[in-house]
Formats: sequence, C-alpha cells, structure tokens
Amino acid sequence: MKILFLNIWADWPSNRLYLNNEEHEIWYVCNPSGLKYVKNYLAADEIAGLTLPTSEDPRELMQLLQGVYQQFPFERVVAVDERTVLPAAYIRQAFNIPGPRPAEVDAFRSKRTMKEWLAPRGVRVIRDLDQAELEAGPFIPCVIKCPDGTASGGVYLCHTRAEYEAHRHELADGAMLEEFVEGEIFHVDGAYNSEGVVSIPHAYINTCFDHYVLGLPVGSVGVDDPVLKQRLVAFTHDIIAALPLREGVYHLEIIRTPKDELVFLEIGGRVGGGEVYRNFTDVYNFDLLEFHIASQLGQSPKLRKVRENTVGGWLMINSVEHVPGIFTGIRYEPLSDDNCAYSLWHPRLGHKYEQRERMSLKYSFRGDTSAQVRASVIEMMEKVSLDSVPQSEPAVVPAAAVEEVA
Repeated sequence: MKILFLNIWADWPSNRLYLNNEEHEIWYVCNPSGLKYVKNYLAADEIAGLTLPTSEDPRELMQLLQGVYQQFPFERVVAVDERTVLPAAYIRQAFNIPGPRPAEVDAFRSKRTMKEWLAPRGVRVIRDLDQAELEAGPFIPCVIKCPDGTASGGVYLCHTRAEYEAHRHELADGAMLEEFVEGEIFHVDGAYNSEGVVSIPHAYINTCFDHYVLGLPVGSVGVDDPVLKQRLVAFTHDIIAALPLREGVYHLEIIRTPKDELVFLEIGGRVGGGEVYRNFTDVYNFDLLEFHIASQLGQSPKLRKVRENTVGGWLMINSVEHVPGIFTGIRYEPLSDDNCAYSLWHPRLGHKYEQRERMSLKYSFRGDTSAQVRASVIEMMEKVSLDSVPQSEPAVVPAAAVEEVA
C-alpha cells in the first residue's frame, strides 16, 4: 500500500514499528521536527519520498502534493498529531482517499464545532457568553479561548475585569467567550468502533493550563472509585455517540463541578499527549497508537479488553529549578518504599541549557489503588531536583600571547 504520512514528531513515544516498510511504501511530509525522525530512525531505502513544506499555508501543501500524487498515487493518509489530523482529512477529500473527512474531524478539532454537535444532543457543554452583556453588566469570571488551540495555547482565564480587558481583543480574531466552570478536571482516553467503546478515566493533579501556561507540574491518577468511574464512562459514551466519527481514538476532558455535575470540556480525535500513550499501553495493555494508525489504514482494528485491577498515573515537570550549565543527572530526597513510579524520561546527559530553558522530566506510575498512585505522584513532585555543573567559559588568550605564538 502507498501511504502518505504527515509527521511532525522528532521522537515517537514507542520503539514499535507501526508502519512496516516491507509491506508499505511510505512518503513522508515533515516539518523540521519530523525531519529529525526521518534522519535519525529511517534508512534511505525505507523512504519512498520526502516533502518539506516551507510554511504552514495549506495551499502550499496542496500544490506540493499535486506533484507528489503524479509520481506516487498514495492510497491512504496517516496523521497522529492534533495539528495534522485535520490537514490529513482535507488531503483525503482533495484526492478522494478513503478515511475521515474534514467535517467529521473538525468535530474533534474545533472547540466551537464540538459544542455545536453535542449541545443539541443533550450533552452539558460550557456555555457561551454574550460579549455585550458581559461588558454592560456586573463582571463574572470567564474564559477567552482559541477554537483550535493546542496545549492550552490561546486560553485566558479572566477572573477580573482587568484580566478580561487585557485579552478581549482576541474575540475580534475569532476567539470564543465562555463561562468559567469551576471544578475538578478529568481526562478519559480510549478507542471506539462498532463493537463498543474503551474508556479509562483519570483525574488530573493540576491542569494542562497550569502546566503549559503557568509552568507547574501536571500529574494524572487513574480513577478506581466504582461509582465515579462509571459516571465518567457513561458520560464519555454519550459524547462519542453524539459525534460523527464511528471509529477512532480519543482524548477527552471533563469537568466535575462542586455540585457534582459533569461538564464537557473538549475532545481530540487522537492519542493523548505527554505520558498518556506510554502509560496507557503499559498499565492497561491497549496500544492506542496502533489502533489509531490501523484505523486510518482501513484495517478495521478490533477493540481488545483492557487490563483491570490496576491503576495508572503519570507526572510531567517542565520547570524544574536548575543552575545554567551542563545537565549531569537527577537528585532525589529519599522516596517511600511503596512509591510506584516505574519509568522516567529526562534530558540527555551533557545537555547544555540556559536559565530560562524549561527542563522536562516525565514519570509513569502503576499501582493497586488511586490513593497509592496519587501519593506517589505528589511525593515525586516534592522530592525531585536536577543536578548540573556550570558551563565553563572559553579561555581568553591575551592579544600579546597570540602574537607571541604566531
């Protein structure tokens, strides 16, 4: 099969080979980050072709692909990142390739379109606010949000009128104005097809906004309370049933308010980022990325039973305090005997970094209960730090000494 693969990942979260180069011919469309993957992990005879757009203008990409298709009539289009799933759908439509179309994918990409699908079908979504009414009356907390932002980009929490005024100009450029819904945030990950829906709910410790915007650690703990877990799973199934795609994977976020109401926050038609994929595969024995790619290849993947009676969790820290210099390792205060961390990702030893550079650490956890995993995540947040040595300055040779050597 001839496959067009849109890749912007420099490193994949698994060493598994999802696209067999002996079975398929693969043409890669990459940005500079994706090109690193091609150069570092693939041999020349594993690449049918390579296209490197010079901008993010979709018109340029379509023009380039017209030429590609003449010499490489691709039969399927694969995309795994939130920023490439919608372009992939437009490519399928333009070249009449089987697979999800833009109108279907947009329901998992645009936060505005999601609500347009779900609200009429009875799902509680975050309510839109009227800008004129908000500005004329007493101020209420609100959120200004880019409809297609990623990693909390373009999201502004406005708890005061001054914060609102600082970001209201975003509304003229198409940003959404929503009520602020207070509560605990959960993410639910899984896959679905005609056989049913796989759903594993986790509770966040801090939020993605805290992590990507404020620089705080963000953690996740699997939910083992049977009543809460069933409510989250049932709400998830209602959401999946109300959206247009009938097969795929998803990363869903839900708010539980202080009044115990479940509110839809957003959903992505792709594998969750950060440590979600690795932890989900290890702990629950279900490879979401494998399912996602097989679905795009038209292979009708089967839903497999997830591993039960175990609880996963993960932690990402991207603003560890450090001394500018050379990264030499990680230092811990003594951890408890029942800390259930089992995996660590850290920067390359010897990496040179500056004071403002965010140094990222990622941990995965597997335990018997939510309480054990939560305690382990919080303990790791509190007890980890980075070691480094100052980067030596290049020696300055006096001018006279240079002349003498010459």
